Amino acid sequence: MDILKKSSFSPIALFVYNRLTHTISTVEALALNAEAIHSDLIVFSDGPRDEADAKLVKDLRDFLKTVVGFKSVRVVVQEKNIGLAESIINGVTQVLESSETVIVLEDDLVSSRYFLNFMNTALEKYKNESQVASILGYCLPVKGKLPETYFMRGADCWGWATWRRSWQYFERDGKKLLSQLEEQQLEYGFEL
Repeated sequence: MDILKKSSFSPIALFVYNRLTHTISTVEALALNAEAIHSDLIVFSDGPRDEADAKLVKDLRDFLKTVVGFKSVRVVVQEKNIGLAESIINGVTQVLESSETVIVLEDDLVSSRYFLNFMNTALEKYKNESQVASILGYCLPVKGKLPETYFMRGADCWGWATWRRSWQYFERDGKKLLSQLEEQQLEYGFEL
């Protein structure tokens, strides 16, 4: 993809819990991206499940206070554990209330130094393509040569980005989604 030429960059939402070593690797890899210095990093730190996790969560939050290399770093702290799914849903929704786009990572992803360039470029390129709901940073492990970019019918959680225009269609009720797939006889295509 072409090198991104724009004055604003998508905010990065990073979701963490209690894995300090993983989080350090994730943040260090992101900071190596040329676009990091232009990007707002918003870290959503889930709360401890119990007293045993409290020290791990505290240590991780202490590390987050030292993070540099981004336009800004903001940490959103949950006092109690809400779980990864709820954290991501709430965090992405919150970011998209004030931004048209968001780049999403979890605490165990070590990205390429071109990750932010790819994501920002793709968000800009496909912003008006209603059939493109998200950008994925993960490449399928297939044999043979794939094109530089390609389209898939599904989504993945290993580094992704989306627009407010797409997130408005997010449905958190899995049973409702399954019912709709069955009613429209789309199960086979969905499973592919």
